Amino acid sequence: MGKAQHQYEPLEKNDTIRILTLGPGKQSDPLIGTLETVPIDSAASYEALSYVWAEPGPPDIAYEILIRNGNNDEALLVLKGGSIFAALRHLRLPDRPRRIWTDQCCINQDDPVERSKQVQFMNRIFRNATHILVWLGLDTKKEAASAFSLVRELDKILTSDSADSASSVSNVEDLVPHVRENHKALQALTDRVWFRRGWIVQEIGTNTPATMHWGDATVDWDTLASVCERLKSYHHLRNALGINTSDISFLYRRFIEPDENTHHANRFNFVYELQRARHLKFSDDRDRVFAFLGHFSVRSLHPLGCGPVSITADYTKTVWQSYIDVAVRILRENSAAACIVLAAVQHPSASLPSSRVQTNMSLEAWLQDEHKLPSWVPDWRRSEGIILAEPICPHRAHRDSTAKIEILEEDDLVLRVRGVEIDTIEACSRRLVSEDFYCKKIPDQLITMIEQLWHELCKKERINLDDIYRNGQTAFFAFMQTLSNGCVQAAGHKSVPYQEIPDSVWLQKAARRPDFRED
Repeated sequence: MGKAQHQYEPLEKNDTIRILTLGPGKQSDPLIGTLETVPIDSAASYEALSYVWAEPGPPDIAYEILIRNGNNDEALLVLKGGSIFAALRHLRLPDRPRRIWTDQCCINQDDPVERSKQVQFMNRIFRNATHILVWLGLDTKKEAASAFSLVRELDKILTSDSADSASSVSNVEDLVPHVRENHKALQALTDRVWFRRGWIVQEIGTNTPATMHWGDATVDWDTLASVCERLKSYHHLRNALGINTSDISFLYRRFIEPDENTHHANRFNFVYELQRARHLKFSDDRDRVFAFLGHFSVRSLHPLGCGPVSITADYTKTVWQSYIDVAVRILRENSAAACIVLAAVQHPSASLPSSRVQTNMSLEAWLQDEHKLPSWVPDWRRSEGIILAEPICPHRAHRDSTAKIEILEEDDLVLRVRGVEIDTIEACSRRLVSEDFYCKKIPDQLITMIEQLWHELCKKERINLDDIYRNGQTAFFAFMQTLSNGCVQAAGHKSVPYQEIPDSVWLQKAARRPDFRED
């Protein structure tokens, strides 16, 4: 007769979690452990495991762990996928127990109510851990040792270069041939699915020290993150490596409050954080919101923020109900955040509700058709697009006034917005792409798109280039501000006076805005 399936005891108190004590053993031994319920903020030392559910595990073996309770009874806990199984086998110590928090074992995944409650604690769980264990997967192609060795070598050279700028160029140039010989291993490292998994932002984004495990090879997370940050200054070396370092830099201490005087101050805005994380991967799209509920921006009273935001995870709601709930709560509790919420809307034209109005379809039936949302609710599943109303943007057309909005009859979810009519759009150009802003003519083209727009504008309004606005700005300067959404921070992230920014820099900065992963 086979072992009984493990049955979870309910967590009686809201501020408690479970900790897995993983028994010692060799890698080939069966997994055996115990589960203990402890207060979240006073638990004895434990480590927290960060991994990707979908990563493969060892073949031809049952993915399960034997759970023992205080009465020496045993029951099997079947693990969902091979990734967690492989991680626990590799991380198990040979001679002593190891206390680990891992979601698959420590949360009853079949209980949506418990999942909803435990999700609220995720950031605290990783913040309170003594160490974070990052499992990148099995090293099936034997690339991990070479990749981590190159990371440590880069860290040594780039760190010493920062202290001795005179040797910087020569040392890095000497490294390029070696990098080209070994770059595939580093590419394989940065291509690991873990770096794009949505939940890892709050798991790795704390001050808790972390170690990356790829098969049997290891490297400190701080070392890898430091290398990726320093590589931003060595474009030719990044090209030789062929890796996207900004995705990794994005993760580093994302859940730690930044200095308010830096360009990172936009992190105090919850909507901006959701927008910034659109490129991440989630198996459950509700987690595009729930994974950030531990972020400091939810509680922040910072003037650039939209909080505090009273949002809780609820896995009994559908994806579209969750997204509507976020928009409704923010708009009702902080009307000043209306601009950034509405600017985050990225619906394709085909999803707009005109068909519902024409056919008199109910809202629920319309939403169930391809999971459409009301036209004013951001769809966090869509990865493209930028947000022109990001918090640090100097767009202040409304000055100190706040939005006047009203959500009518929540069942119908109609948003009424009051505004001031200031002008009428007479014509619309094609969509501008990055290349348009660099003012480079393509073959057989007499003028660039930017120049063409300027000429069209001058035809409609007899603009005198010598005339200036009351604030001393020229008409062409106002034109550039309009196209670039007033990017005063064109010189890196340092604010400089408008007049000191060359025309070409304004436009080139606007060209780079669609690629907003550097921050």
